[in-house]
Amino acid sequence: MALINGFHLKNIRGDVLGGLTAAVVALPLALAFGNAALGPGGAIYGLYGAVVVGFLAALFGGTPAQVSGPTGPMSVTVAGVIAGLAAAGVPKDLSIEQILPLVMASVVFGGLFQILFGILVILLFLLPWFNTDLQNEYSVPKVSQEDVTFFEINPCKISLIQFMFSNVESIYQNHFYFRANDKSSMKCFGRITGVTVIQGDELQTQFFISVGTNPLINLILQGLFWILLISIVPKSKNSLSNYKFKNISIFLVSYLFTYSVYAESRYYEASLYEFNFASLRSYFLIFLAFLLISKNLIDVYDLRSENMINFLPFIYLFTFIFSGFNYSLLGALFVYLGLISFFNGESKSKFNFLYVSLSIWWLINSNGSFYFNVGKLRGFTSSVYEFNANLLWIIFIYFLLLGIYKFYSENKQRFKLEIFTKNLSLTATIMLLAGIMSSNSPMINFYNYYFLGLQRYGEEKNTPFAFSEDVYELKISWRGIFPSSETVGEFYGLVLLILLFWIIKSNKIRNIDYIGVISASLGLYFSDNRTTIVLVFLFSLMYVYLKFFKNIFNTKFILLLIATFFVGFMIFLLNDTSYKFISNSIISQSSVFQYDSIYSSYLRLLNNGQETGSLFSRVFGFFSMIAFFLNRSEMWGLFFARYNPTFMELLFGSGPMNFGQIYGEVVINNPESFLLPHSSVLSLILFIGIIPLSLLTLVFIYILILNKKNYEFVLLTTYIIINILKNDSINYLVVFVFYCLIYLLFKNSRKKSIFR
Repeated sequence: MALINGFHLKNIRGDVLGGLTAAVVALPLALAFGNAALGPGGAIYGLYGAVVVGFLAALFGGTPAQVSGPTGPMSVTVAGVIAGLAAAGVPKDLSIEQILPLVMASVVFGGLFQILFGILVILLFLLPWFNTDLQNEYSVPKVSQEDVTFFEINPCKISLIQFMFSNVESIYQNHFYFRANDKSSMKCFGRITGVTVIQGDELQTQFFISVGTNPLINLILQGLFWILLISIVPKSKNSLSNYKFKNISIFLVSYLFTYSVYAESRYYEASLYEFNFASLRSYFLIFLAFLLISKNLIDVYDLRSENMINFLPFIYLFTFIFSGFNYSLLGALFVYLGLISFFNGESKSKFNFLYVSLSIWWLINSNGSFYFNVGKLRGFTSSVYEFNANLLWIIFIYFLLLGIYKFYSENKQRFKLEIFTKNLSLTATIMLLAGIMSSNSPMINFYNYYFLGLQRYGEEKNTPFAFSEDVYELKISWRGIFPSSETVGEFYGLVLLILLFWIIKSNKIRNIDYIGVISASLGLYFSDNRTTIVLVFLFSLMYVYLKFFKNIFNTKFILLLIATFFVGFMIFLLNDTSYKFISNSIISQSSVFQYDSIYSSYLRLLNNGQETGSLFSRVFGFFSMIAFFLNRSEMWGLFFARYNPTFMELLFGSGPMNFGQIYGEVVINNPESFLLPHSSVLSLILFIGIIPLSLLTLVFIYILILNKKNYEFVLLTTYIIINILKNDSINYLVVFVFYCLIYLLFKNSRKKSIFR
């Protein structure tokens, strides 16, 4: 049982032997230093000093492996202090008793300055929220339904912390909503810019509190905070700072960020109102600010690159999206690695040819100027559909893919499954706790959104166990701090599967495994992702069978039994439902959402195919069956009713991460307008078209066949494919990066599982 951090009763023998060894080494050093510093008779004082230092180090800090005692380098430091005192004019005839207090004072002040620097780092992220312009003679009133006059006539005068102290209930009552106002000036940062009252029922009047933030300040403050978080990762034994093209790559990453502001200026016009989009000077200042951030980010990463792959799960917590920007610090890191890979000639020529060919088509086709409010997809989706924006995301995705592969190829040998699974459990637990705290505290919700760089505010109303009050009383989906309940459910399911693989491989269960399984199970239940729950259950049974019972029972018989059970279940469930109805479920739903003024070319193609009985319509009928069983007929029907591509767009897409063109074709504020496809596969049809997607699918199937004996890889890949078919998870950068690396890691180049 652990008593305190770093001390366990089971390690008592090693701790005692280590202490005795340290004492044997420290004893002669202490005696020698005491005698050298104080002369004859001073050895005993050196020994006293060593004993006191040990007690103080144990009391105020240290690490499980630290040894505190007399050390040679400190003698050089103290000698320098004495030399400095002599140079400052301290009388040379002073005795050792007179000099010693001066030396000790210097050492103490040195320690105090170290503590002060640490406190200043903390204050750097806390003080802006204490920023106030209200004079002492004014008192901050409680906000009420009847009176918000004070906040209307005193904008940008009250700090966020002042407001909370005067309205303590805003910290824990969920009818308060804090919102970052990225349109505020620098002067208003951290201050209340307004309060809006929305009349609700008698008990739940809603208060929306606007908190001033500023994109330019956010860029520096959030960037430094995230770099500080990354620095917590243990340092590598070997640094990769000797990259040949490091500086030019950092320069280009910063330029790409600056170019994103120019390319998507329609998105930034509202928030960056202090920014002159016609001035090169303004762009230069943005460039310098991000250059500072990216330089420090890369330096911190280089010192920890070997360990970063084992801490990959934590990116689900820290999405690193700058408030007020459509850009992620995580993306900048992988783009940097992609640039390094490109300059070193590591990119594949076939991939380059195919990607450049598609890019030419996408750029030629960029002849519109449609705006799309990225919403919860911020950080990984284009906000404008035009040439510059399309070019930006073409470049971004290309180097992102190169960077992900370089990250994998450089660090695959350093991947430690034991550490990775531990961090998976920690991530699932922290994610669950952070979501619960956010849903119960508006203040925590706001700070989580800002300092974690979230794409969307955490869940605010629904408790994890909430059920709807309608006649069906269904479980309400709960997403915690993640923008999508289905996607976070995918993550919890993935955690459960990987932990199962690890437990069976290691033949042991750690305490952290218990915590991870409990947290992931609760999170999966809270998210109400039923498809994922069924998949986790079935794949767990399949894995246990393949590992323990494959040689006992006939595999073909088991598969036949499962198929028979499934068919029987479907017949029972759908005994009154015809095949024609199921295969036409998407088209039936599409007709409900069809605009008279916009007759989707995709829907026209489907209707014509039905009339002629074409092969395309039969294939789509099978796809419609999948939609029916996944409860996606309505959502996908809405998509096809509004998806209106040209024939070439249908074949090759409109460019990566581009929703702008589709959203620009309908009235955005209309409640029946185009919605997200709620399928990553349908998003890929938008982005790259049917032909590249079909080729990609064939490659995936081929690789699955080659790795059919790698059970863990096959099960995880199938799990991911089914889930991305059902929802739009890969439209989130953290999910895209995580899935890519999970696929590469678990595939393994030798077709052997990392679990063996």
